[in-house]
Amino acid sequence: LRHLMIVATKRCHLRHSQTDRRASIFPMILPILISSLVLSPAANAFASPHSLFTHSLLFRETPSSSSSSSSPPRGITSRTHGPHHRHVRDILAASPPSVVTEEDSSSISNDNDGEPSSSPEDIFEQFAQFLIEHQTSMIAEIEQTDGSGVAFSKDGWGAFENGKGDNSKSGGITRVIQGGDVVEKGACSLTVIRNGVLTADRAATIRGRQEGSVDSGDGDSDGLLIQEGDIYSAAALSVVLHTRNPFVPTFRSDVRIFLVKSAEKDGGAVAWFGGGSDLTPYYLVDQDIIDFHTHLKKMCDDHLSDDDNLSYRQMKRSCDEYFYLPARSEHRGTGGIFFDDVPSTSNTYGFVREVARGWMPSWLPIVRKNGGREYTDEEKHWQCLRRGRYLEFNLLYDRGVKFGLANANPRVEGVMVSAPPKIAFDYNHVPEVGSEEERLLEILKTPKDWV
Repeated sequence: LRHLMIVATKRCHLRHSQTDRRASIFPMILPILISSLVLSPAANAFASPHSLFTHSLLFRETPSSSSSSSSPPRGITSRTHGPHHRHVRDILAASPPSVVTEEDSSSISNDNDGEPSSSPEDIFEQFAQFLIEHQTSMIAEIEQTDGSGVAFSKDGWGAFENGKGDNSKSGGITRVIQGGDVVEKGACSLTVIRNGVLTADRAATIRGRQEGSVDSGDGDSDGLLIQEGDIYSAAALSVVLHTRNPFVPTFRSDVRIFLVKSAEKDGGAVAWFGGGSDLTPYYLVDQDIIDFHTHLKKMCDDHLSDDDNLSYRQMKRSCDEYFYLPARSEHRGTGGIFFDDVPSTSNTYGFVREVARGWMPSWLPIVRKNGGREYTDEEKHWQCLRRGRYLEFNLLYDRGVKFGLANANPRVEGVMVSAPPKIAFDYNHVPEVGSEEERLLEILKTPKDWV
């Protein structure tokens, strides 16, 4: 019945979009996705991941074997979670691979499946429309897989405060699920920023980053001399899914585009893509991580050419470098891909679109395999300890979060929406020698090539 309702809703949306395409382009914004400004060439404070790491080293205490303990804090018992998780396992086993197929999604707007115009403005508009449609189908798929009946909330602001969008203005919608059987907390957020004006500092930063951006062959990232007063727009879609079961990794991903148009008449325009996808596991199930990276590598091999100057190896290395906690000498997770400053062309547009389409196919098989697995309180506590590292990275090193919180009167709830639901900080916690927890730490300290 839920599936039929979703399809019926999409058919109604199709009729609406065919009669009024402009009304179906919903501009949305979420402060945490201001990273579309920071991780793209518009950053004025963080020119590269390395500069952030260099200046953010923290005091680090040397572990003491006398004070270390692998046992959980007082009050934590070795209790196995049973009936509830058998219920989840039954739901996952009965779940179809997807709720809304790519065919369903593409039927909303066939324009997005064709080759877009090479104009940066046209690529921006088509990509923004794709993100709007993809968010809707992805949320439906996550809700169906979760199976708890808990739905994503919808928090609109700006142009979407009253539920109506205006494609000439910026606005936003924050979609959040909390307390699900599979997803303990998750956020899926769409951003469209329009008609911002570049300051002198940001214009200078963009010019500097253009020199180091990826040359995609059929696009010219240096064709426009960025100046103060130029007009910028940005669109992004991000998802962060914190799982209830410690044997299912946290999933994080985003894709974004940044467009700059000259303030001069007929002065031209230029746009860049960025994005990525990665896992943060709490217990290593090696084959799951291998399958995830195999999916990413195949996607890169299938949709990138030599002219794009991009590769899975290069983007995997960038991911490992960015999601790193220097004070801990640990990487946040087992990585994935990370890319930035990629000039927009018809080919790179197709690649970034496939990155977003591959999010659920790369992660849901892990959910269905391990989402109903039983776990103890000690294993759940370890998950909370590792979530503490996740929050550390967000607050200390993530450029988008730092930028969002530095703004005057920030929407803190929106900026912090990616934070885990529950965390733990134990003083000088050292895993037991030879344990699975220790094995995870070894991998996080020395990244591994999974494929």
